[in-house]
Amino acid sequence: MSLNVKLIRIKKGLKQYELAEKVGISRYSLSALENGKVKHPSIKTMKKICKELDATPEELFFSDEKEEG
Repeated sequence: MSLNVKLIRIKKGLKQYELAEKVGISRYSLSALENGKVKHPSIKTMKKICKELDATPEELFFSDEKEEG
C-alpha cells in the first residue's frame, strides 16, 4: 500500500532522510511506512507527507497502482 510513497518520493528526487526530516519523523519511521510495516500512519503524518510530495492521500496510501516502467 505505502510503496507508492517510496515511488513518488524517488520520482521527486528526495532521499528517505530528506523527506523524513521535512515531515518531522525519523528515517526509520518513514522506512517502516514505505515497507508496509506501518499500515496506518497518523493523519497528521499523512497530511505532511502528502504536502511534501504534492500528492493526494489516495495516490500515496490507498491506491494499489504501481509506477509503470
